[in-house]
Order: sequence, then structure tokens, then C-alpha cells
Amino acid sequence: MEAWKRNLYILWFGNFFCSVGIGMIIPFLPLYVQELGIHDVKQAALWSAMIFGINHLMIALMSPFWGKFSDKYGQKMTMVRSGLGMSVTIAAMGLVHMPVQLLVLRALFGTMGGFSTCAVALMAIETPKAHVGKALGTLQTGQVAGQLLGPLLGGIMAEWLGMRNSFFFTGFFILLASLLAMFGLKETRTYPKFSFRAFGKRGEKHAIAGNSGLQPKKQLALGEVIRQSPVILTLFVSTFLIAASFQSISPIITLYVKTLHVENHVELMAGLIFASSALGTIIAAPVLGRMGDRYGHLLILLCCVLLISILYLPQASVTNPWSLMGIRFVAGLCVGGLVPSISSLLRKLTPTGIQGSVFAYNTSANSLGNVSGSLFGGLVASSFGIPVVFYIIAAVFFVHFVMLAAQYGKIIETGKRADYERQ
Repeated sequence: MEAWKRNLYILWFGNFFCSVGIGMIIPFLPLYVQELGIHDVKQAALWSAMIFGINHLMIALMSPFWGKFSDKYGQKMTMVRSGLGMSVTIAAMGLVHMPVQLLVLRALFGTMGGFSTCAVALMAIETPKAHVGKALGTLQTGQVAGQLLGPLLGGIMAEWLGMRNSFFFTGFFILLASLLAMFGLKETRTYPKFSFRAFGKRGEKHAIAGNSGLQPKKQLALGEVIRQSPVILTLFVSTFLIAASFQSISPIITLYVKTLHVENHVELMAGLIFASSALGTIIAAPVLGRMGDRYGHLLILLCCVLLISILYLPQASVTNPWSLMGIRFVAGLCVGGLVPSISSLLRKLTPTGIQGSVFAYNTSANSLGNVSGSLFGGLVASSFGIPVVFYIIAAVFFVHFVMLAAQYGKIIETGKRADYERQ
């Protein structure tokens, strides 16, 4: 079996275990906060928002640092470091007795992030150009499948074994992902061994590919690459807008379901609506990734962004939950073309030696979008109503489409120049 295919299978299961673990606890954080002694609903909601947000804030701040680390010492080492750190930290959350302790551990958990980012970067670097889109699309299905199954397992665990034990099982799942990466992944690029003495020194030159005896080419810094290819910033903005748009509606979808004359089993219906979108993404991501390899990832990205903009309009005026479920399933099919396309374009537009940093900055944009979107959605919904959030998301995706379409020629030209420079 080719090395990149072996890595894909391993990383699929690694991403799956990681997403299952994290998905097991995120939906139930407000209940855990109440278990820690915050019984007032408003206070519990405030603590939950802070505990949720601090994790994404720390990921946004620390991702560039870990990106540089991965460029220097390899994606595999960074993944193992991240996985082991997260498994210990999240297991410790099951031992806390005060919400402030949980807040601190969530902040620490954010500083340990990087597993999924490095998984995408490793696949983008190690996969042959003709198969990048398909590989990244397949990789995304592992993460989405974990996000879909995690809350279900978390609910079962919390019901049978208690909330605290869910954290221990989450740590175990992330540990499995770390062990898969540690013993299964193979990197063809050569990286120096990590040492604290060498870490952080500037001006060191290492051979990063092929024979270590060859003189390496001069590697441009990330800032210089962005100055030469500013369209990379456009893709960072795309990631931010996508994350902010989706996160602005996800926390309040259950409340929206209640307004659709659903009196019984509201949580179940909301879960099915969430699942319908995720199912669409799982089905479409590999297919759209493969189409991107053949017809161009920017074209796939433009089509998906435009279709999502259109599909969010009827969601604001549906009258029953089954219609909402069907529309979100179709929208989920389009979502499957977003992340693989952006990741493939970033891989194409940037030199190999700094792709870890580029994907890390993209993760920062995603985390900032998550935090901004959840705050924005809550404010708009409380002031103007939930349907307005859908209309705003549709408008944001349309502006997003116009932004990408305006940069179409520059992105294509930059990609051709990057391919020429690699030869």
C-alpha cells in the first residue's frame, strides 16, 4: 500500500476518535456547570459561554506557534504532542469541583490543540497532487462522523455512568488517536530531531526533503509568501466567514425547532436536523474533493458557497421541522465541498516548507470565526429573531461568493506560479 493511502486510513480513524471524544462532552457542558454548583440558569449559561469560548480563543492564539513547530519538526510529532496533551487535560476535567477549574483546563486544552490541523497539513503535504482533494474530502468525513456520533455516545455515557466519567472516556478516545499517529504514520520528508537547546534558534538550515546531504533551498517566511501571494489571506477570510456563519446558527437551532410547533421530543428532532446536515457532508465530501482534483478546487468552492447562500433563505421561513431537515441535508452536501477545497488551494498556493504554518493560521481563522459567530448569532437572535440570522448567513455567503469570484483570476495565476516554482 502506498504511504499516503496508509496515512489517510490512520488519520481518518485518528480524526474520528478525536472528534467522537470532544463531541461527547461539548453539548453537555452547561449541565456539567450546573453539577459544579452553578444552579442559576443565567449564570450557568454565562459560565458555559466562557468555558466554550476560551478554548477557541486559545486555539486561535497558539495555532501559529504550533504551525511553526510542525514546519520545523514535522506534523507527526506535533500531532502526538497535541493528542497526548489533550487526552490528559480533558481527563482532568472529570476531577474538577469548581467552574473556574474547568475554565482553566479548557484554556489549557486549547493551547494543546493542533491534532486535526496537522492531520490536514500532513495529508496535503504527503498526498500526490492528483489525489489531494479526494484525500482531504475523505479525511473530513472522519471528523464529521465523529462529530455526529460523539453527542449520541456522550448522552448514553452521561445517562449510564455520569458526566464525570464521560471526560475519562473522552481522554481515552483522544489517547487512541495519539497512539495511532505515533505508531502508524509515516512521513517521507526528513525533519531534525527536537531538542530544547535547538528549539527557537533562528537561522538554522535543515534539509527537509530527499537526501539530507543536499543543500536545501532558501525557504521564504510566511510573511514574505503572503506579500507575494496575498490571495492566501482571501482563503483565511473564507475560513473565518464559513466558521462564523455556521456557528451563528448552531447553538440556537434547538430554540428554532421549538418555534416550528414541535411540542414533544424537541431535543431528538433538533439532533436529527443536526445529523441530516452532517450526513450530507459525509456523503459529498469525498465526491466533491475528487471533482475538485479534476475540474479545479476553486470552481467547486465557488459553486458550493453560492448554493449554500441560496439554501439558507428558505430555512428562515419553513413551517415544519421535516422541511428544515431536508433543506439542511442538501446544504450539508454543499458543505462537503468547502473545507477540502480551501485546504487543497492552500496546499497549492504555498511552499511545502511552511504549509504547517499556513494551515495553523487557517485554524486560527476558524477558531476566531467560531467565537465571533456564536456571539453574533446570539445577539441577533435575541434582538431581531432567529429567522433574521438565516437571512444574514445567506447574505454573508453571497458576499463571500462575490469576494472569491473577484479574486478568481489572481488565485489561478498564483497557483500556476507556485507550481512553476516547485519544479
